[in-house]
Amino acid sequence: MRRLLGEREAAAYFQALSEAPQSGLRVNTLKLSPDEFQVRSLWPLEPVAWCDEGFRLPDEAPAGKHAYHAAGLYYLQEPSAMVVGSLLDPQPGERVLDLAAAPGGKATHLAGRIQGRGWLVANEIHSRRAWELAENLERWGSRNVTVLNETLKRLAAHFGAVFDRVLLDAPCSGEGMFRKSASARRDWSPEYVAGCALRQSSILEQAGKLVRPSGRLVYATCTFNPQENEAVIARFLEKGEFRMLAVPRRPGFAPGRPEWLEAPEAHPELDRAVRLWPQQAAGEGHFVAVMERTGIRQLGDQGLGEGATRNQVLWDKATSNQSIRDQVAKFWQEALAVGLPAGGRLQVVGSYLYWSPPEALELSGLRAIHPGWWLGTLKKGRFEPSQALAMGLQAQEARRHLDLPADSAQCAAYLRGEVLASPGADGWLLVCVEGFPLGWGKRTAGVVKNYYPKGLRRP
Repeated sequence: MRRLLGEREAAAYFQALSEAPQSGLRVNTLKLSPDEFQVRSLWPLEPVAWCDEGFRLPDEAPAGKHAYHAAGLYYLQEPSAMVVGSLLDPQPGERVLDLAAAPGGKATHLAGRIQGRGWLVANEIHSRRAWELAENLERWGSRNVTVLNETLKRLAAHFGAVFDRVLLDAPCSGEGMFRKSASARRDWSPEYVAGCALRQSSILEQAGKLVRPSGRLVYATCTFNPQENEAVIARFLEKGEFRMLAVPRRPGFAPGRPEWLEAPEAHPELDRAVRLWPQQAAGEGHFVAVMERTGIRQLGDQGLGEGATRNQVLWDKATSNQSIRDQVAKFWQEALAVGLPAGGRLQVVGSYLYWSPPEALELSGLRAIHPGWWLGTLKKGRFEPSQALAMGLQAQEARRHLDLPADSAQCAAYLRGEVLASPGADGWLLVCVEGFPLGWGKRTAGVVKNYYPKGLRRP
């Protein structure tokens, strides 16, 4: 780094690495606006220049323990990581793919940006981390999301070039994690960097195959060396299928460094990449390259198939029957004040009922953690709603809801999994914190049985 940056800049860089890491949160715009959250916030917030939904937090703020976090009002995320979703900038109605999505920081950002319209596929190759990803997206209240546990090669072979926006937050040597992680410092070596660069080039090639003509591809790392950044992009661009896009410059943005490469890799357009440095911006650091696939987009829709419309929901004929429909309809009429999701398709996988949006593509043969919005479980003679359904609803969409103050003993008791005393009509009800769902309860004779998932309960 001294050779690349020069002595003065390198000294500032190494000084920054000795300082405390930055904390931040990103507001869930599926549930409320950043302005609305600031009114509710218990902590002083400083806006993040490159993310309209993002704020820096005081280090001592116990934001992860607050009931608002359990309600999915925000995601705790290091500030510089927020730049990635901002630069991918997916739009409502688009098909979006996050290829290395766990634990969910960037995937939840993308889900918020498309505002429930379109289709987000969040993929994670490691099965344990894929379940962690699914849990975070569930808390976020995402309806139009599919969670997969697949290799990039199989995804490229299955889908082809159909996605409007594709994100590859590539596995890297993690130099941007040095302030936060002793293991990142311990595991680093020049050989590790070289191995990461080879792997990144391979997976970036597969990622490119999934982007439609004139679609956007973002490659990101949380490391600083050019081997894993500019050099990987230079080799990828040599094929002529993508071009670098210039992005609006925000405070804290530094350019890519093509001069750090040797000819012929030192393409001048590499300076369009964005670098965030810890000595220049309040964050741990990131590299982001925004690229566009050449060619003209072909019109046409490759959604769920014949008969799938945006106005009428379809049941999957192979996995549904009248008994299943009756069970679901009975719960819906008794518990909810809204109808089934409009458009798309309902399907039963095992005993789980899912809804997929009209933009979703066929998944046959792929390993799906959740093929769509998990609505609930079919049990003997009845339908039991899921936590994912609760988190994807608004309080007024339930016929009955119990609203609790965030600092109340009842709210703390619910998050511990305890029963609650509450007079009112019997039946399913949505338990909320100050208007935002936390999960389900079922009231009988003034006692609310707690259906908050055991794995989420607090000690």
